[in-house]
Amino acid sequence: MRAPAPDDETTELAKQSPLPDFCSAETLLRVLMVAVLLALAVTLLRGGGQDWVPGLALHALFIFWVALTSLLILCAGKRLLVRLPLWGQIVLPPLVPIANTAAVFLGAEGLQLADPAWRWPAIAVATILSLVAMHYLYLQAAWQRETRAVSRAREQAMRARLRPHFLYNSMNTIAGLCRSDPPRAEQVTLDLADLFRATFATGDRQSLRAELELVRAFLNIEQTRFGERLQVEWDCPDQAGLDVSVPTLILQPLAENAIQHGIGPARGPGFVRVRCWLDSGTVMLSLTNSVDPEANSEGTGTATDAVRLRLRHAFGDRFRFETESREREFEVRMRLPLERGD
Repeated sequence: MRAPAPDDETTELAKQSPLPDFCSAETLLRVLMVAVLLALAVTLLRGGGQDWVPGLALHALFIFWVALTSLLILCAGKRLLVRLPLWGQIVLPPLVPIANTAAVFLGAEGLQLADPAWRWPAIAVATILSLVAMHYLYLQAAWQRETRAVSRAREQAMRARLRPHFLYNSMNTIAGLCRSDPPRAEQVTLDLADLFRATFATGDRQSLRAELELVRAFLNIEQTRFGERLQVEWDCPDQAGLDVSVPTLILQPLAENAIQHGIGPARGPGFVRVRCWLDSGTVMLSLTNSVDPEANSEGTGTATDAVRLRLRHAFGDRFRFETESREREFEVRMRLPLERGD
């Protein structure tokens, strides 16, 4: 067994560390927003009078400089911070902006840009704000880790759900085709192998193109099982937007829901329609299934909630996920940003 590479070890330590990601643009944006509000508050409290604009600019320059350089130091030193014991990871980061404030204020005094009488009040305020800001960033990081953990747990639940639920029906279908239609039995077996290969895979993301192929394989198997009761309508032309990276198994649970709650309980034939197209720099997905109003089969919404959560984790607020229930149809629509996978 080979020893873990330094970068691999650092990555693993970072996953276990309570430290927030000081290098992310999201953290930078939050810190700059706090800096702007703090500059305004200091200017108003000091009563700028006629020269409030220069005072605001000076305070903003001071606070921005402290905030940005502190983040830069913490970002550069994160490899060292994650190797410290837990108490060091909690105590040391707040000391950086405090020491940075003292150093910058002393420099401003030397340039006669700051009043020495404000030195200790400024350091005291920096201490309070540093502790509050770090506490907020730590809580935000903890919430993000919990969200990722929930997302991974739901993903694993989806994978586990597919194995027993789908396997028995598929094996019975293959057994029935072995004598009557051997080529079709072989194709169903290959589709089943592709589907379970993705189910047992460890990767958490893949291209939308690969995800659609899994859904196609799933629907092919179900179409063989249901026969004339299921009509599959596929409208997903090959295009660059299908290279977008998406969480694994976000479409298959929706297709399974369409079969379980739309086609399975229906007394007559039904359909499942899959469409995708590009629209204003995004890729649109639509999965629609027929519904028998007399069948009275309603889902719990677990699969759609899990897919929505995983999309939020992957894309933040840059996606749309909508469901629409009509008298004889149920539709799920997704709008995803065009981001190519690695």
